[in-house]
Amino acid sequence: MHQLRFAKWPLLSISLILALAGIFQIGKLIGLAVYSSDFSLNSISIWQVGLISSGIWGISEFTRTIKKLKKSPQYS
Repeated sequence: MHQLRFAKWPLLSISLILALAGIFQIGKLIGLAVYSSDFSLNSISIWQVGLISSGIWGISEFTRTIKKLKKSPQYS
């Protein structure tokens, strides 16, 4: 039995939010590394690592779900 199309929208929105959070954290860390003289790898917290990891998962899940939506048959 096929999963309904509308059931994938919550997963899409959650993965998009996590992807944006991960991209924001990577940008913040790059900005700190470039413009801060006292930045070190030891100053990265576990929350930032978790957000970046969640962002990586979010990007991969978002692209996978989009590909699935494009391949699945259209139901009226």
